[in-house]
Amino acid sequence: MTRHDRFSRPGGGPAPATTSPAGQHPCGHRPARPALTLIPGTGLGTRVELSTLTRQPMPGDARGALVAPVHGTPMATWVPLDDPSPIPQGRILLSWTPAGEDRTDVTAHLGLAGAQVLLAVWPGLRGEWSDVVRPTVAEVTELHAALHLATALLDRLTD
Repeated sequence: MTRHDRFSRPGGGPAPATTSPAGQHPCGHRPARPALTLIPGTGLGTRVELSTLTRQPMPGDARGALVAPVHGTPMATWVPLDDPSPIPQGRILLSWTPAGEDRTDVTAHLGLAGAQVLLAVWPGLRGEWSDVVRPTVAEVTELHAALHLATALLDRLTD
């Protein structure tokens, strides 16, 4: 489990840029547009950039936001409070609650094959906090994908 206090950032500095100011990837091509975009007034089921969701309190009818990186950008979808389905393998469910004067407590749970596990806790984050959790979300998602691939290859080689 990773734990960060309210004054630190993992890695100690700003998150690396994944696109140039013009929205271009460093190699020059434009990233694909997300399948769903934010439409004012929409709620559950709409996929948006995580930073869009973190600017507001988590709705009372949501248990969190399911996050998956898309072209280096964390995209999130609200998960309804009454949705009994487990977190999909390799996906991260972020939940946040107000913690007083412009502070937010954030927790992350990771979906695994047989369970969901507490991945990280960030207490007392200030302001727009998506850049603080971005490195953990990206690294854990990529690590899960690599382990899934390695397991599939080993299974194939042993058959």
